[in-house]
Amino acid sequence: RYGIPPPLTLQEPSEADLALSKKMKEELEAEFPNETQEGMELREAVLQELESVVAEWITETGVSAGMSEQEAKQSTVKIVTLGSYRLGVVHPGSDIDTLCIGPPHVSREAFFTALLEKLEQQESVTECVPIPDAFTPIIKLKMRGVSIDLLFARLVRPLADGKDPEEAVKDDDVLRDMDEKSVRCVNGFRVADQILQLVPSKETFRQTLRFVKCWARRRGIYSNVLGFFGGITWALLVARVCQLYPHYAPSQLVNRFFRVYDQWNWSKPVMLCDIIEPQNVPGMSSVKVWNPKTNPADKQHLMPVITPAFPAMNSTHNVTE
Repeated sequence: RYGIPPPLTLQEPSEADLALSKKMKEELEAEFPNETQEGMELREAVLQELESVVAEWITETGVSAGMSEQEAKQSTVKIVTLGSYRLGVVHPGSDIDTLCIGPPHVSREAFFTALLEKLEQQESVTECVPIPDAFTPIIKLKMRGVSIDLLFARLVRPLADGKDPEEAVKDDDVLRDMDEKSVRCVNGFRVADQILQLVPSKETFRQTLRFVKCWARRRGIYSNVLGFFGGITWALLVARVCQLYPHYAPSQLVNRFFRVYDQWNWSKPVMLCDIIEPQNVPGMSSVKVWNPKTNPADKQHLMPVITPAFPAMNSTHNVTE
């Protein structure tokens, strides 16, 4: 439950620790506030609008591929969230990382052409930038003032009637024969979901992560693109400390966060659970999993922080000295 190796201590927080955590929460609310209730309602409405635009596009794509309108409408499509939004750490002005889970008859090319065109036609969309050649291909858009990063994963097999795509992509079997870009995109959702499963207390994890994110942003070291740690790496680092001290209060975990990583031996990766090797998953032997013993490129990674969902990847592959 609490990672490998097991917790360093099962000690409970003192009254003083709980009081400090309460004070820390109040300070954070003033300096780095959570999204407001109105802001969250707007985000939910935007996600529903986005899903309805995408569903319309999926139906049109099905009809043009020779399906009846009824068949095309029954095609499974789902917009799910990932990243900070899914982890429950949302701030005013932060973007929403989303994933479109599409049926087998819809191609990535159509996502970057027909859907892009459809999004650009929406009055509520003010910006729409496709980045099809990125390591994780993405459409960046702004809908009703909310910034959204939209990824696409194409299912290999149609889902059984009534099967929820959100539940389906949690199963390793959904990755069988999936194209590499879709695997990378769907992994973002699977990783956020796994992090929440692997921490002892979701609320304590969120409070600690909020502090660490605030600290990292203020010091200008919160950026995957610039060779620092990105949002998912900071979340994994906090989650590991939560596993090591499962009953600690947020103020104690912040203290331990800096102690643990100040002394960390970076020749060893930070991991929340054991890495599952692809040969142990039927039909997955071709899937690439982070392994410095067999992959020379993985051996070059400076500060490996490994994602918990299969296939394990290094979230810091572009961190530089």
